[in-house]
Amino acid sequence: MNYVQFEGNASYCEVPDSPALSVATSGSLSIAAWMRPDTLDFPVVEGSGYVHWLGKGQTGRQEWTFRMYSQGNSENRANRISFYVFHPDGGQGIGAYVQEPVSPGEWIHLVGVVDGALVHIYKNGDHKNAQEYGGKIAPVHGSAPVRFGTRDFHSFFQGALGEIRIWQRAISADEVMALHEGSSVPDTDLVAEYLFDLGQDSAGGHDAVVKGALWGSDPARAMMTSGFPSL
Repeated sequence: MNYVQFEGNASYCEVPDSPALSVATSGSLSIAAWMRPDTLDFPVVEGSGYVHWLGKGQTGRQEWTFRMYSQGNSENRANRISFYVFHPDGGQGIGAYVQEPVSPGEWIHLVGVVDGALVHIYKNGDHKNAQEYGGKIAPVHGSAPVRFGTRDFHSFFQGALGEIRIWQRAISADEVMALHEGSSVPDTDLVAEYLFDLGQDSAGGHDAVVKGALWGSDPARAMMTSGFPSL
């Protein structure tokens, strides 16, 4: 598997805004990624002590994000990984989460799903948590880009990301498991796919620009995901 490596201070990737990358366009969205934290104590954190490692949102234009809490945080949430949806003004969001032991250098497959009523998170193919946001949070499409390694430069991820995919629908639990096991990639409503072999999006034309991140390859991980068909 190819990946991009982030040093935890200033490196990131950026994808220009598109309605296809927003929950509000169809009322549902799914985002999947392989994530490898290289530390549990991130050098540049925000809030109570967390980093946003993949998300879409800036001040007044908040939408969705993945978050991981640093080992040192004020909410006793060490190792917690969350997937949030927000009101555009921010400060009010609802997230599903998983809080289990994590080892530095360990690859983890995360999938966040927004289905119009609930926000879900899956870890390594298993459904871990869901929270109701319908009637509480009303996602709005904004002009913020999607960023990998940070969301809005207030925190930075130290580690690697690979095989990032975005669907303009809620993929099913069976599809999540098949994706994790490498047996198939759901292609219906797949609007963006980042395999980091050419540095471009191979599904929908939403190319990413790499800012200071490094390219890498993990042959062992590639063997585990070799069942993916070409798109």
